[in-house]
Amino acid sequence: MGQPGMKTRTSLMAMALAAAVLPAMPALAQQQAAPPAGVDQATFQRDMQEAARYPLPADFLPRMTATIQAIQAAGIAPPNTPNLSLAQTIDRTASIPGLAPILAAHGFTPRDFVMGITAFGLTEALIQQPPPPGVQAPQPNPANVALIRNYPQDAQTLAQAMAGPGGGQQ
Repeated sequence: MGQPGMKTRTSLMAMALAAAVLPAMPALAQQQAAPPAGVDQATFQRDMQEAARYPLPADFLPRMTATIQAIQAAGIAPPNTPNLSLAQTIDRTASIPGLAPILAAHGFTPRDFVMGITAFGLTEALIQQPPPPGVQAPQPNPANVALIRNYPQDAQTLAQAMAGPGGGQQ
């Protein structure tokens, strides 16, 4: 995974992303990412571009942190979806028993949840390890970059929540 802490950070990110996108994100900074097994290149590239452009709301960081903590408190386990597209991941997330009411209570739909977590993870990965010249990587939404850079403690708190209880310490 490259940098310290990224493996633990992605452990709960997989809840929303189902490992279809996030495991490749740190690799984006070093080389062109290959899609996970079972996801074709065109779908993978489209998903990465869509996630990179997805606009995070101004209150995303604290709201998503609270959402992740509520999901953990409810004992809801991440879905096992390592080879799915974003659309399939959204569908799988929507079908998790007990998750929809938690998401709704925090102002998220399953799509908002998956896309938000994906946009956050992708943007943070590209901030932490920008791609070298010549590598074609998605360009993150400038407002998302500003949000993460302007609120680094909130971004770290979210990453730690996503790593699970006691996780994500660097």
